Amino acid sequence: MNFVMTLATFIKVKFGTQERLSKSLQLHAKTVNKWYNNDPKKLFMFAREIAKFSDTPTEEVIQMIEDRCDDVRHLKSK
Repeated sequence: MNFVMTLATFIKVKFGTQERLSKSLQLHAKTVNKWYNNDPKKLFMFAREIAKFSDTPTEEVIQMIEDRCDDVRHLKSK
């Protein structure tokens, strides 16, 4: 059975916190949190950097971002 990691778990495992990911990307400390909760598609701009910093295939990072976009879309439609 393959385990599919959520973006939240990925960030926790690879970076510790959303704030640390923001700093790794040279963004304001709360930027990743804001994007994660409201507009995760903005993370696509940094998918290659996130993959590089975390030693994760870019395709996996993109898939996690796409999944989070779907989650946010469904949450906003309720």
